[in-house]
Amino acid sequence: MAEDKEAFGGERFNASVLSRCEGTAINWLVARLPGWVTPDLLTAFGLFGAFVTLVGYALCAVSPQFLWLASAGLVMHWFGDSLDGSLARHRRIERPRYGFFLDQNIDVIGNMLIVGGMAASPYIRFEPAALALFGYQALTIYVLVRLNIDGVFQVSLLGSGPTEMRALIILMNMLILTFGAPVWTLFGVSFAWCDLTLGLFGLGMLVAFCFLLRADSAQLRLEDDLARSSVDDADYDDVKAA
Repeated sequence: MAEDKEAFGGERFNASVLSRCEGTAINWLVARLPGWVTPDLLTAFGLFGAFVTLVGYALCAVSPQFLWLASAGLVMHWFGDSLDGSLARHRRIERPRYGFFLDQNIDVIGNMLIVGGMAASPYIRFEPAALALFGYQALTIYVLVRLNIDGVFQVSLLGSGPTEMRALIILMNMLILTFGAPVWTLFGVSFAWCDLTLGLFGLGMLVAFCFLLRADSAQLRLEDDLARSSVDDADYDDVKAA
């Protein structure tokens, strides 16, 4: 399973809202994990947490109290997903290519389980859940492309990362437990407040993706043009000197 989110020595960048508190908690935890806990085991545990989240959401058809199980699954997912690479680095047993390759692919499965669970619950429609998944995966692809270009792995974008996403989902679960999820109908479409919230988050991520795509492509085009111009000028000077 995944052991390291750093790809080939790439620099990690994390300026999310919870990054400082999260970093302190992770450093405290990895120093105290018993020897039989391995990075591979943590990755498997994180994926199992995503499955627990799916089951918890699906069982909400029986009782809303299963939202506690869905939230517990998200905490398990955070624990495994956030500590696997940190434990490998702490023990100096990194396998960067293996860890990065498997971690990114396992994340796709985990994301689908979590969002699939939301769509299976009686509180969230499939459409806003799918939109949120599309938006999140679009930003993930952006991060991986940027990593290939400049060697920086951006754990967070616009002050938010996977940990903040999980925290917001847990908050949504608690609000559903407290206030419920009454359904409104507008222009023949029925939706709850959590549908609207999740849909707006998904739309916001897609807008952010389009903004970053436009801004970065313009910047990279300018940099490439300047680099090519510099090479052409150097070639011209060599020919003139000869």
